[in-house]
Amino acid sequence: MTDERRRAERSVGWARLWARAKQIVTTDPSGSDDDDLVVDEEAARVLATQAGRLKGGLAKVAQLAAYDPGATLGGRSGATAAARSVLGGLWDHAPAVSAGAIAKVIEDDLGKAPQALFAHWDPAPLASASLGQVHAARLHDGTEAVIKVQYPGVADALRADLDDTAFVRKLAGSEVGRTLDDEALLSLGAAVRGELDYRAEAAAQAKFAAAWRDHPVLRFPRVIDELSSSRVLTMTRARGKTVVEVAGSGSADVRRQAALGIYAVTWGSPLAHGLLNADPNPGNFLIDEQPDGSVHVWCLDFGCAFELSDDVRDADREIWWGLLDDDNASAAERFRMGLARSGLLRRADLLASTAHRDWERALAGPVTTHGEFAWNPAYATDLAAATGRALAIGGMALPAKILLLWRQRLGAAAVIGMLDARASFRRVLIDLIGTGRKALR
Repeated sequence: MTDERRRAERSVGWARLWARAKQIVTTDPSGSDDDDLVVDEEAARVLATQAGRLKGGLAKVAQLAAYDPGATLGGRSGATAAARSVLGGLWDHAPAVSAGAIAKVIEDDLGKAPQALFAHWDPAPLASASLGQVHAARLHDGTEAVIKVQYPGVADALRADLDDTAFVRKLAGSEVGRTLDDEALLSLGAAVRGELDYRAEAAAQAKFAAAWRDHPVLRFPRVIDELSSSRVLTMTRARGKTVVEVAGSGSADVRRQAALGIYAVTWGSPLAHGLLNADPNPGNFLIDEQPDGSVHVWCLDFGCAFELSDDVRDADREIWWGLLDDDNASAAERFRMGLARSGLLRRADLLASTAHRDWERALAGPVTTHGEFAWNPAYATDLAAATGRALAIGGMALPAKILLLWRQRLGAAAVIGMLDARASFRRVLIDLIGTGRKALR
């Protein structure tokens, strides 16, 4: 399967070259921005087709390219909006596997066919993604449920993909991959392999639900343990609109509430609860507007989730407490000490570089703004680009213990940016972790 995936990747590169060649012989050979749009769209169509067919690792790369402004597409860093739109369907509408093949996985793992296990089982999938697809069902007590079922054979294919170091670098996204050392690559590969174990996902989902059980916005489906296995995950059904739908038609207030909820769970879970869901795919959130105008954000898919060690969490808090500090002198010292403690800082002499200062400004924007901050696609792109430049000059590093944390943040920034919302993100962070100042005695 790895050889087949490599041939698929080459076909994406050839699609770019062929589309560009046609432009050179038929139109202006200078290579305008419009030309780049056409070439990117052609590469995206080929990638979507190949990823939908092969699923597994290639589908994960395609999903990342659909929302991460720094991901690569056919050898080129970043993708146009049109190309990302082409790939966006892979978040939850990849080509489905037959109902018969899915039913066999359920029967093999749970001992009975889905028609016997559930009062109703819909053979047409609600969603299909990189490793599995989701079917609607109804339990015998009337509870509306969904069943997430792993594609047959996808485990072996993904494991083979993850044995390819160059491929794992692509999964890092945001130009981060080229800066990673061997230990960090092994950490990333292990985390993605973990997505194949649905029992571990169920346990992680329960931890997140317990951590946020009193939150007014965040919601988590309940796992039905007796109808779940390592390849089958049965949960109560969540309903709502996707991030893409809300971004396109939601009111400013709905987008603001949704952005704050997603920010709370993506930024706040590691900082406040020591929990990390390293896959902030836009398809992993459903936004349900309530009759009173409030919203619930349903959080889905915890296959790549785990607990952070106390030392990682504590060092990370120092970084954000430094950014929240209004005293410039103490803020700068605390921020940079946090960088050093976390392992992010590789060379202190590069702290004064333009690239590093640009990264600091981009990172600080949402939490140093006392009023409303405009978190839009341009900001997400700026953060991804600034991070890539800061890593490239060698002053910063992403060691294994924090790689997934920062990879998640860049992805989450892109998802929040899709909602194009103005909100007080600083207030959310202070409510979650405080300012870090010790009370005077």
